[in-house]
Amino acid sequence: MKRVGLVAAALAAAVAPVVAAAPKPDRLTPDGIETIEDAVAHCRATGTRGWDLVDEATHLVFRKYSYYSAYHWWETPRQAFERSRGQSNQYNTALARVLRALGFTVRTVHAARVRLDRAPWWHVGHTWLHVTIDGDTRDVCASKIENTAGDVEFTPMTPVRPFRGLTYVDTTLGLAPIAVAATWRSWLERKPLPRWLYRRFGEGVTE
Repeated sequence: MKRVGLVAAALAAAVAPVVAAAPKPDRLTPDGIETIEDAVAHCRATGTRGWDLVDEATHLVFRKYSYYSAYHWWETPRQAFERSRGQSNQYNTALARVLRALGFTVRTVHAARVRLDRAPWWHVGHTWLHVTIDGDTRDVCASKIENTAGDVEFTPMTPVRPFRGLTYVDTTLGLAPIAVAATWRSWLERKPLPRWLYRRFGEGVTE
């Protein structure tokens, strides 16, 4: 038990400074949007329907984010949305909540590896949405402003699986030690945070 306590203390000592030094929010409020509920109300007020409404919600969620951040892995999708930062678990889960509130049939999915247009295929796993209207199911993702329903900028390289609560926990716990180690390395080497960890939203890793 003493050894377990020492390990826990060491982990806490490594994680606490990373959390304390996390970049502060750069909040965006496109069209006055601050919360997921605001986004739902805004989309309803546009009067659009069907796939046009799906695209309206997708582009609104994209515009709400200032930074892609795998650094802030501990934030809930709601917190990440309001603070305008996050990674696919967070921003596409927020989009799923908007679309479900608008009455769409939405299934959240995940692949352990995807090929991105502007990043190595092995860069990250990815979470996105399958939205169904009248039997037509399309991929939906808020990672790029150019994305529209059925036309996204990535290709799954591993099986596409349902994204459940346990998936969220597993992927977050898997990301946390990698993010902490990368942050410490950047500090020790006196270099900026790696772009795969923290960058302007919508930019590629290799830009």
